[in-house]
Amino acid sequence: MKPEIISRETIKPSSPTPHSQRWYKLSVFDQMSYGVYIPIILFYTSNGGDNPCNDKGVDFFEARMHCHLQGFLNHPEFEALNLLAQGQIQCNNLDLSSTLIVQITFFDCGGMAIGVSMSHKVADISSMSAFLNDWATMARQSGEAEISAQFITSFFPPHDSLDIPEYVPRKINRVVRRFVFNASKLDALKTLATSHGVENPTRVQVVTALLYKCADAASRAVSDSPRASDLVQMVNLRRLVIPPLPDKSFGNLVWCFSISATEEGEVEFHDLVAQLKEGIAGFRLTYGISFSWYELSRLVSEFRKASASSFKRKGNMVRFTCTSWCRSPLYQVDFGWGKPVWISCTNVMWNTFILMDTRSGDGIEALVSLEEQNMNVFEHDEELLRFASLNPNAFEAP
Repeated sequence: MKPEIISRETIKPSSPTPHSQRWYKLSVFDQMSYGVYIPIILFYTSNGGDNPCNDKGVDFFEARMHCHLQGFLNHPEFEALNLLAQGQIQCNNLDLSSTLIVQITFFDCGGMAIGVSMSHKVADISSMSAFLNDWATMARQSGEAEISAQFITSFFPPHDSLDIPEYVPRKINRVVRRFVFNASKLDALKTLATSHGVENPTRVQVVTALLYKCADAASRAVSDSPRASDLVQMVNLRRLVIPPLPDKSFGNLVWCFSISATEEGEVEFHDLVAQLKEGIAGFRLTYGISFSWYELSRLVSEFRKASASSFKRKGNMVRFTCTSWCRSPLYQVDFGWGKPVWISCTNVMWNTFILMDTRSGDGIEALVSLEEQNMNVFEHDEELLRFASLNPNAFEAP
């Protein structure tokens, strides 16, 4: 299956941008973000209506997929999902790249997919979610609503002396798989952790710990010699800084902490959950209390340099990254024809886990990207499959 591109255009702003607002200065967090796109695909069933999207100032594509949406979502393959979003994986040069790219794909049944790719240099998932909901509100209310973004550059001004390397994706034969954890399996994972003395673990923490444990085991299984690994956990800063920033603060407001698995022996699930809990508690103490916004940006800059140096010294270490999109109101994005029946993303970077809510809100979908030989082991891990379903029907998912 391959969508047929019906039209392509660059839609200009409805009025000229004032000269004083023509250039947008990246914040220090934007400067340190990868030059990639965040590609999200929202799927909608047909409701018999004909409401056009409200689109301004973006690269806009229309396409047609000659199949029915329900069949497409039966067991969605990521090779096919990649065809529904136009965002290339790199956008290092913002002077030459589009900040936002939209592709609307119509299915034969009347359903549609909206693929939205936004540059990670200007936004994180919280910013993108807020933008999508504001855009959808404007479409439903015939343009009466307004975009309510609050830009963060004034809080975290750019640093002229930062040495930010260009992002170059590694040429690795990576494979992406989707695993779904329903509410009962999440409860079972929490019970397993608490039975070993971990108090009140979150659903994100238990899923992250299990994915990391199984990915670490897969890495060891295909390696000639055991290698230590670590997991970088991304954290939304909006509610951690003092005073807190609004949820609709626009830009990159995320940072990270890490946990690790040593070379000796198999790592225990409950130990990883405990590390994640301790990590977020330590993160709050280090970055969330008594620091001004300026001091926070300085600390983050220093942490990035120290982390890069440490990783180079360890050399042979395997690094995984986890980012959670849970609690982002993506399933509330209603352009006037109802809420999405499923949401996913494409171009998941190597050794990365992306967590997002199921449609019901009480489960978690995990997108896992690993090297092919690692994935061949990972997707057959018996412990993982006791708690997660591998790529179930997305149309019928809770």
